[in-house]
Amino acid sequence: MGEKEGGLFYNLESLLQQDFRGVNIAVYALATAGLALSIHKIRPVSKFSKATKVPDHFIQQHAPLKGVYVGVQHSPVRLLINHKAPIYLPFWHSSKPPLPVKLWGVDIVSGNAVNWLDCVAKGKQVTLKPIGRDKDDLVSTVLLHLPQTKTKTVETLDLGQKLVELGFAKASVPQGIKKKSIESQLAPKILSAENRARSYRNGIWSDNLPPIPMYVTYWRKGSQLATELIILSSKKLLQLLAFLSKSALVGGKKLLLLPFNKSPKRIQAT
Repeated sequence: MGEKEGGLFYNLESLLQQDFRGVNIAVYALATAGLALSIHKIRPVSKFSKATKVPDHFIQQHAPLKGVYVGVQHSPVRLLINHKAPIYLPFWHSSKPPLPVKLWGVDIVSGNAVNWLDCVAKGKQVTLKPIGRDKDDLVSTVLLHLPQTKTKTVETLDLGQKLVELGFAKASVPQGIKKKSIESQLAPKILSAENRARSYRNGIWSDNLPPIPMYVTYWRKGSQLATELIILSSKKLLQLLAFLSKSALVGGKKLLLLPFNKSPKRIQAT
């Protein structure tokens, strides 16, 4: 009876060990598959030099891509962005060319845009939000990050909107934009920037539109001066109120330090 029980326990133990091995193998297989799927989705070591290399889900989800602005490609004008992969591999990534980017909803029409970009954006960090492809060019927005040394903050500019506002580019917003999409959020801002450029005759609009009437110029200058005076007066008023409140607080503390049964006049008399 004892030998039978011992054999039974031995067989049961062997069966459990085999089951555990099977479970471990299954767990490792699932973990490996999950890791491979995550790597395929994130692409941590992929540096993109062509739009065709950017995965579809990056474009569909508008996944942000980090990089550095390095220059401009001519005819047609495209921004050249040195894409930075999350994991940098020097010998592999350094040999790849920059990624040509077409600004969504914007056509660069002035040579001054190239000069302005070289002065302001060259060598600076940018963030791309992919929207589509145009052959080997990535259609995207480009957000420029400018560090501010005085305030120790970072100013972010949408290069497409800024170029349109300066009059170095024109709005080229496509028709039939879907509602509640990234395009529907960008289109009004680009059109508003162009309206402002036309209103102030910035860039190309100084030659394509009649001069601004003198009364409009005087009105704008007067409004700007009045706004600056109001802001300056508000700052002075706030400083005065802060000084008065501080003085009142200090005076109140002095009164609290006086003896309870004596008034300030009696103390001065003695």
